[in-house]
Amino acid sequence: MGGSLRVAVLGAPGVGKTAIIRQFLFGDYPECHRPTDGPRLYRPAVLLDGAVYDLSIRDGDVAGPGSSPRSLEEWPDPKDWSLQDTDAFVLVYDICSPDSFDYVKALRQRIAENR
Repeated sequence: MGGSLRVAVLGAPGVGKTAIIRQFLFGDYPECHRPTDGPRLYRPAVLLDGAVYDLSIRDGDVAGPGSSPRSLEEWPDPKDWSLQDTDAFVLVYDICSPDSFDYVKALRQRIAENR
């Protein structure tokens, strides 16, 4: 017995969220960075322990199309993210960027406060 799972991949701009998703789904890794132009939704089916799961993987900024928040202050209220029914969050940061780590720490705190 499978089911459906909703996953949001979040982090500061340019940390590699799309690259991680592409590596997981397609087995490839882009050689050069290309900014993601708005949120994307991937809908793969995966087999895990003999059960098929339908995944919804949200990639990109949850702030809405065309926006790219550079700080958490630019993000809307988490209740408006339409991520309240998300089953899992993958928080991505750049190990060479303390600012991107601070960004996901604060993002995690906001998620925890609103779940």
